[in-house]
Amino acid sequence: MKNILMFCVLLSSVVFAQEVKVGNILEKYMQAWNEHDRNKIETFYAQDVIWYDLGYDYETKGKNKVSKAITEAFLSNVDGMYWVKNGDIFTDGDTIIYEWVYGGKFHGTYDGKEIQNKAFSIKGISTTTVDKNGKIVSQKDYYDLCNFKKQLGLE
Repeated sequence: MKNILMFCVLLSSVVFAQEVKVGNILEKYMQAWNEHDRNKIETFYAQDVIWYDLGYDYETKGKNKVSKAITEAFLSNVDGMYWVKNGDIFTDGDTIIYEWVYGGKFHGTYDGKEIQNKAFSIKGISTTTVDKNGKIVSQKDYYDLCNFKKQLGLE
């Protein structure tokens, strides 16, 4: 009985340590985004990372392609960009699922329409999975694209 109890304690310690590791990586990753540091953001991705964007039902593979696509999508036309966790956070081993809010002021062309300094704020959920080296191997983003378009005056 004592051995079983000790095994359970050790197992829960390993699981908790992994959950803390994923959470710490996510905190630093989000900090790089909020610093708008494209080079720093890229350092979080594994070479074989996959990014899925539900808003456009599009998947991108590979560190260089993901880094370019994801930062172009969420940084290029947004002044004062912020991305913060809010709401529920679930961790299972090397994967963390979390709610967030993303926003700022959009400027540029979207859906063929020129938009200048339109404030927006949208909610979403992401899953982030890291490998044994602490690099992101999977990033899946699910967010309210319709609300984003409404806030930009497109719908």
